[in-house]
Amino acid sequence: MMAVIYAIICIFDFIIVPSFMGMVQKSAVETLDMAQLVLLDPAVQIQLLQSLVVQHEPFTLRGAGMFHLAFGALLTGSAISKIKGEK
Repeated sequence: MMAVIYAIICIFDFIIVPSFMGMVQKSAVETLDMAQLVLLDPAVQIQLLQSLVVQHEPFTLRGAGMFHLAFGALLTGSAISKIKGEK
């Protein structure tokens, strides 16, 4: 059951969320048009232009990937205990 949950989390984090972010991201033309509307505040223009180059960082890779290490340890321990229980 843990392996299925882990697989679902990974599919969500590495496939579904980046695809969704790519679909809802504004185009460069829309962002530049919006930046021209706020000519008076350069800080806002900088933030708008930086939004063009933002990439998705998977949630589970934050914190040096400790999430994957922890799940790997749990799944390994579960598999080893199951193997030892069969003998």
